[in-house]
Amino acid sequence: MNEIDIELVLRATAPRDQPPEAIRLKAREHLLGVWHAIVAEQITRRQLRASLALAAGLVAVAIGTWLAGPLVAGPGEAVATVALASGELRAKSGWLGNWRVVGHGDTVSVGDTLMTGSDSFVAVTLPGGLSARLDSDTRIRIASADSMTIESGALYVDAGPTAADSTALKVMTPAGTVRHVGTQYEIRLLGARVRVRVREGHIELSNDAGLAARGLAGEQLTIEPGGVVERYAIPRFGDSWDWVAAATPGIDIDGRSLADFLAWAGRELGHEIEYADAGIEADASQIVVHGSIAGLPPIQALRAVLATTHLQATVGDGRIVIGTQEAGLQPSVTSSNANPAT
Repeated sequence: MNEIDIELVLRATAPRDQPPEAIRLKAREHLLGVWHAIVAEQITRRQLRASLALAAGLVAVAIGTWLAGPLVAGPGEAVATVALASGELRAKSGWLGNWRVVGHGDTVSVGDTLMTGSDSFVAVTLPGGLSARLDSDTRIRIASADSMTIESGALYVDAGPTAADSTALKVMTPAGTVRHVGTQYEIRLLGARVRVRVREGHIELSNDAGLAARGLAGEQLTIEPGGVVERYAIPRFGDSWDWVAAATPGIDIDGRSLADFLAWAGRELGHEIEYADAGIEADASQIVVHGSIAGLPPIQALRAVLATTHLQATVGDGRIVIGTQEAGLQPSVTSSNANPAT
């Protein structure tokens, strides 16, 4: 409808006797106002529909981008370095990223997923010297510089002998989040159950309801899907810790004292260092070690290093006893381990 249409309406509906001009103009003005209001309402509705459609599209794009972010994201901040890769290790950035082979010296970034093969052992070093080790058939995701999620297999965390300087790592599991205090511990997924074995220090397990459990050195916690926690005493050494020793990245021993090296080996094997007498302990502090133990697990490194000295060792029952052959010890390193609880 336009002004001409309004004029025709007025003419067709007006009585034969024409009204005064003022009334006719007023009626015409009223019809024009109604017409403009109808047109404006239609335009407003179209604009509103268009605005809502645009807003919905933007929301959909934002949600899609948020959901797809972890799927297609590129590498994040580098937060760790592969210190040892025995066997197959692959990594990818984001859920839809391509798997790539990772080796010794390569960096690991936030958002990366790491996966080991069926006969692989891996160690990555985090800021502050914290060591995270992956057993065979293990998969973890680096969530941030101080947190990771274990998705399958087993993860061993070693905060180091000076834990105060290490990263306060959080490990997310199906049973909750594990935090440590000056600790060596292992987390293993066993189907729907989560098992935590504490070798040194203690850990805290928390979930949505708060603190769920604490674990002390020498304890094994098995958390059932319903949240029930079973607790056992375990030794800090034995066959079930062998994979951890296989994943030990080693240390630079050149220029260290023998006593320092022995302390490292004992800690990695879960054994206490004992000296046959005070004189032998003094000798160990004075002997300077040279060479390299790269590629050797702790028990073999112990054998190789002691072979260059006049000292010998026996290993068993959670102890490494250092002495001499004259003191009645075996002329080479021997081992006797007990099996821990499963």
